[in-house]
Amino acid sequence: MQKLKFEYRIIAGYIIIGGLWIIFSDKLLNYFIRDPDLLTRIQTFKGWFYVLITAILFYTILKSHLIKIRNAEQKAIDSDRLKTAFLQNISHEIRTPMNSILGFSGLLKDKNTSDTEKTDYLEMISKSSDQLLNIVNEVLDISLIETGNISINKKRVQLNNLLDELYLSFKPLIKKDISFSVIKGLSDQLSLILTDAIKIRQILSNLLNNAIKYTDNGHISYGYTRVIDKLEFFVDDTGIGIDSEFHQKIFERFHKVEQENIRLYEGVGLGLAICKGNIDLLKGEIWIESEVGKGSKFFFTIPYEPVYDEETLKPVLH
Repeated sequence: MQKLKFEYRIIAGYIIIGGLWIIFSDKLLNYFIRDPDLLTRIQTFKGWFYVLITAILFYTILKSHLIKIRNAEQKAIDSDRLKTAFLQNISHEIRTPMNSILGFSGLLKDKNTSDTEKTDYLEMISKSSDQLLNIVNEVLDISLIETGNISINKKRVQLNNLLDELYLSFKPLIKKDISFSVIKGLSDQLSLILTDAIKIRQILSNLLNNAIKYTDNGHISYGYTRVIDKLEFFVDDTGIGIDSEFHQKIFERFHKVEQENIRLYEGVGLGLAICKGNIDLLKGEIWIESEVGKGSKFFFTIPYEPVYDEETLKPVLH
């Protein structure tokens, strides 16, 4: 059944309340008061009382409704502004690798190009292609999250092995002045859990990519610890940091921090929104502790669903 519009509900409410007030208040007054003059005066006061009460009531209802409308309007304006900025940003991010691919492809056609130059050009084309593919994947991921067309696929995951694989993948990308380490909070047997390995890998990869992008020296570390019935992951770096006013906004879709020193870095601003979307699907939480110039530490949690019982170390039946 279709819900009545707000204005119709207001009119219907006004008529029903007014009708009930007239019927029952008149009967009550006629029962107690016999003097016609006194009854007329009280009827007048009764009418003004009804007007006053309904005015207060409707003012309260309308004010609450208008606040919701204005908030929704502001959110729509902000969303439109952020999406416009996102489209401008992504068009720039797409053009950059595309120009590189087209430019170096053109240079490869030059007959005077040496084999060494060709190798360098092919390397640049490969890197630009990877960059372009990453942008497309991020847009597709956020689209799936926005439309709800994504689900969790829980399987047995050896968490410690997953973290070791990430270490081997990211180690070559770490700058020489940065120490890189991983911390595992459970034994290999107890780190065999039920979760979505693809989502966990994507979340940690996005956070590590950000840490590498914004850190020039110091350290980058990542890992997890067990906190009661949850696993608490972290990615810690000594990068440029993020001002506290942006700590909540950075997880919003289409939002990219506008700190002056962050504008210099590439990216479409979807990585953290994708992280939050995946963590929401995993029934976890994500937050950040950061200070400008001192680095950032991202945390996120997922439910701890071990495959092995802690005491007997026997498989748990799920």
